[in-house]
Amino acid sequence: MGLVDAHLHLSTTTGAEEVVAMSRAMGMKLFSTSTDQMDSLSNLKLRDAHPETVSCFAGVHPSKVSITPFTEELIPLIERADGVGEVGLDPKYSEIESGSAQHRSLFAQLEACERKEKPVQVHSRGAERQVLDALTSFRVKSVLLHWFEGEEFLSEASSRGYFISLGPALLYSKRLKRIAQRYPHELALTESDAPVPYKPLGESATGPALIPSVVFALA
Repeated sequence: MGLVDAHLHLSTTTGAEEVVAMSRAMGMKLFSTSTDQMDSLSNLKLRDAHPETVSCFAGVHPSKVSITPFTEELIPLIERADGVGEVGLDPKYSEIESGSAQHRSLFAQLEACERKEKPVQVHSRGAERQVLDALTSFRVKSVLLHWFEGEEFLSEASSRGYFISLGPALLYSKRLKRIAQRYPHELALTESDAPVPYKPLGESATGPALIPSVVFALA
């Protein structure tokens, strides 16, 4: 099995074509997630240009819901994509209660995910309980809880067969190290969440090039 970057934002990563070339040379598969409709289109173009290296997830991120909410126009893109994401809830950006814009967007996208039989990548920062509750309302093909930090919910998530992805912060975060130790290895994936920088590892530390270090840390 080769290397995998299970969660990154390739279309907004500087030098995306160079990143793809480097990843191909490393034998690494990239799973690029989207934040809105335009980003989904950009990621689909990258996937179509490099199908052997890039998979594309289409969706609306919690941070974009108030600006570019989910609409039916996204459904054709979801049909073309390999999965749905990055979807979820995050109180940092706006209200997440039932009936809120974020909540409606998440449920609409999970419904599309179920209907189109697509896997989903989920953002749950500060809303782990609410996200897990939402997921119980749908029969989703496969769930990845990206950068999951809900230690108190690990048993629940693993019992449902959900994947989690661990990134370069694993190299210095005590919480993520505890999570990595407790979560079933067969459900733990690696991610870079590019273009997120990891300053404790260096001012310019970012991207799929860090995945081997994450794998080493997991081992």
